[in-house]
Amino acid sequence: MSQKEFVKPVDLENPYRLFNLGGTVFLEVKEGDDIDVMPASWACPADYTKMSVVVDSTHYSRKILNKAEYFLLTVPGYGIRKELLYLGSVSKNGNPNKIQDSGLKFFNIEGCDFPLPEGCAAWALIKRIPEAHMEKSYDMFVGEIVKAWADSRVFSDNHWHLEKGPEELRSLHYVAGGHFYEIGKSVEVTL
Repeated sequence: MSQKEFVKPVDLENPYRLFNLGGTVFLEVKEGDDIDVMPASWACPADYTKMSVVVDSTHYSRKILNKAEYFLLTVPGYGIRKELLYLGSVSKNGNPNKIQDSGLKFFNIEGCDFPLPEGCAAWALIKRIPEAHMEKSYDMFVGEIVKAWADSRVFSDNHWHLEKGPEELRSLHYVAGGHFYEIGKSVEVTL
């Protein structure tokens, strides 16, 4: 069974919840046929519908992002941890075949011009809001989520339930040098 069968649109009332886990994300950018995917640990909701991501000026993705109208952020899962590490260790500046060499697979979904990476728990198409000062001074890009999807086995009704889905879709949290934490169990706290 293909993962695409489980991918469902996410209500745009609270799309920030897709990224509120604080894990490592994939940033995907494209210009024509030129696509790059890189992990980013410094990405977070800026409000209920906006996201921020920090991308250093030396990254190949940055030269595309500087001109992009849209970018894609995704929540990669434990099942693609090797692809995630490879894509963060190899630059397209030095290896134009970086994505193919990583082994990352993609699928297409109606209404999105970006190919979606397989093995992710969520995907969001984001319209960039140009902020020249922040981009130049802080390497920070901001955009508004215009479309979003999630794997219904781990996200539905605007809530995560990662502990009930396949382990390979649990988010990863980067520490350093190939060291990650996989998100753990759910804990309910009441007053």
